[in-house]
Amino acid sequence: MIPILFLGKWQLYQTPLDISSRDRRQLELGEMGAHHCPVKELDIENGTTKWQTVRRQKREWIKFAAACREGEDNSKRNPIAKIRSDCELNQKITYRISGVGIDRPPYGIFTINPRTGEINITSVVDREITPLFLIYCQALNSRGEDLERPLELRVKVMDINDNAPVFSQSVYTASIEENCDANALVVKLSATDADEENHLNSKIAYKIVSQEPAGAPMFILNRYTGEVRTMSSFLDRE
Repeated sequence: MIPILFLGKWQLYQTPLDISSRDRRQLELGEMGAHHCPVKELDIENGTTKWQTVRRQKREWIKFAAACREGEDNSKRNPIAKIRSDCELNQKITYRISGVGIDRPPYGIFTINPRTGEINITSVVDREITPLFLIYCQALNSRGEDLERPLELRVKVMDINDNAPVFSQSVYTASIEENCDANALVVKLSATDADEENHLNSKIAYKIVSQEPAGAPMFILNRYTGEVRTMSSFLDRE
């Protein structure tokens, strides 16, 4: 193994070079690519130099995010996420987070341990207010400089069925001719639900609860479309 001096944000590598004990060589780093770095090898005895590519140990963010349910105490799941940069193998790192729920309203929902990178949730969340939190994570050196490209961590808030459907209007008024055909369209009802879209919690079904005057049902309601239609052609205004 050859010891290599890495300046700035470079890490320590092992090179596959086969160098005997009588060789005296120095290594100089070139600019780093995504996964490899060119290394200049100087043979002092022979006065020659050559470049050789050495595979760089890829820096990585290690992360996971636990599910957060709205209206519940999620602190029992803490830490709900953890970030780690492998830069911490060579130097002291301070982890920092920012975004909605941290330094933007609603404030203080998420906190981070600056040493371990553990992210905790401290407050109850409401999906109808904030369905998704984007947490921006940083790994900083002792000078407050970024060691990694900032990481975007997404925390989705799981929906619960905490909203009742609401009709688009409180009263629907319609008219129809007497003795009209059966299955004639009378009116179409419309309602919305504030729970998560395209989710079972926001699925709406319509139902006729009662009719006046009482008696045999005169109308049928499609539970899926909200369409109200006549059941027969024997509607008599008198």
